[in-house]
Amino acid sequence: MKLLAFLCLLELSLLPSQCFPQKPQETTGEEPARIEITAKTDRESYKVIPCGRTGVLVFFKSVEVAEGQKVKWYFSLYDQNLNNIWTKSIPILSDLDYKFNNPSHDTLAMVFVYSGKQKNEDQALEILRITLPGGQFIPNNSKVPANTEPLSVCFKGRFAYFALNHKNGPAAVEIIDLLTNHTKGFFTAKEGLSAIRWFDVDSLTGMIRTILTKPLTKKETENWFEVFDTAGTLKTTVKVSTINSDREFTGFQVIRTPGGNDLVAGTYQIESSGTNPKTKEAGESAGIFSSLIVPGNQKNLNFYNFLEMKSANSILSAKNMMDLKKKALKKKKNVGEYSADLKVIFHEPFIQNDCYLMISEIYYLQYHSENFTDFDFYGRPYSNSYSVFDGYRFTSALVTAFNSEGQLLWDNALEIRDVLSFDLSPKICAVIQGDKLLMAYNSSGKIGSKIIKGPETTGKLEFSPLESRYPDDKLITETRSGLVKWYDKYFLCYGFQDIKNVALDQNNRRLVFYLTKEKFEE
Repeated sequence: MKLLAFLCLLELSLLPSQCFPQKPQETTGEEPARIEITAKTDRESYKVIPCGRTGVLVFFKSVEVAEGQKVKWYFSLYDQNLNNIWTKSIPILSDLDYKFNNPSHDTLAMVFVYSGKQKNEDQALEILRITLPGGQFIPNNSKVPANTEPLSVCFKGRFAYFALNHKNGPAAVEIIDLLTNHTKGFFTAKEGLSAIRWFDVDSLTGMIRTILTKPLTKKETENWFEVFDTAGTLKTTVKVSTINSDREFTGFQVIRTPGGNDLVAGTYQIESSGTNPKTKEAGESAGIFSSLIVPGNQKNLNFYNFLEMKSANSILSAKNMMDLKKKALKKKKNVGEYSADLKVIFHEPFIQNDCYLMISEIYYLQYHSENFTDFDFYGRPYSNSYSVFDGYRFTSALVTAFNSEGQLLWDNALEIRDVLSFDLSPKICAVIQGDKLLMAYNSSGKIGSKIIKGPETTGKLEFSPLESRYPDDKLITETRSGLVKWYDKYFLCYGFQDIKNVALDQNNRRLVFYLTKEKFEE
């Protein structure tokens, strides 16, 4: 696969309190583009939202204080050549932070939720709609009940549907009318604790579809697929059971099949997997499960252990695989009775050639030790140490394909190199190219990419360097990098780069937030 890298065309400098967009340059559609925004630290809040052919929105939270306990957020829209179209600001409550977005053909909806300390009072929430490309701001100020956490949001027509998990009570759904700002909602249960694990609103029927977890005891829970109407009336309820008492679901995704059924897939863990319970962490998984929900019933429950997949050697180290196989052989058990105990995050499932594809990214928590000398009561020195969290280390991505009955058709994997992040969000960008699937990610100034065709790999993992602004630029470090699909065959790479250039008389070292347009061609 050939990757066309793009050179720098323009630079944008932003100060915390003001925006100074550069005058758009004369460009053609084939010219490359790159934006650089001067930064003081890599903790600044720059974020990127692709808006299709309309352009891309770059925004950040400034330190500029506005009226009424608000601070200014700055937004800049760029066209397909990364020329600035407009830059505007709007004051938002200082204890709100950006969490969700929903782009449509002419409007981008953004959700800002409360990020302060939990209080026993309703919490502020703001929905900001931005018309594109004009840039008109339409705010909706609302509130959600105290001690609730917005898990997800769906926008359908004039309504915004929020899934809210309560700290000490049942989960709830809040519906906001964006035209009147009227709010209504309902609890998913009359009493007891419950938590929404997956949430969606059906585009055709307007029904609210959920996966709910309800605790029975401290160690036992039940999972239910439940459908509500907008008044909170329960229309469908099906228990999603593991059947096997030593297995527990750890994550869920749901996709609607052409026959009107719901395919539930996710991860599970094995309670009696031979792992020391003291070292086992919450959320670790043994493999992928699938189950079909038909009207009123659960059927076709399948469990697929990571250790038994064809891609097992790609997602696990050779040492771990060998140790588990030796353990199974010694105890005369099947390796599928053991667990690799992997931490996994999901992508939204999608359809390719009548297959239901789910991408699972595998990661672990990375730490390093800091040593220091301390003194005891008598003044005698001794060595001590403590662990420092470095971030989430991503290692691989697993692609699994199911048929409409939930049976695993094939699996494939992509190695992830040099991706360490404090942000626990998917790092892989996957795009369908006919009967093939392009998978790519941004890592240390390079794009790693690979094309798969079902269980086959059409080429090896390739790395293509991103071009910087000057020929003699040397990348020192890169943090908080990412890669997202933009439009057609174009992608956006972004992140913070610490760059050194000894050929420059001034500013020979700079820290920037960058945004680069890339095109993938096979």
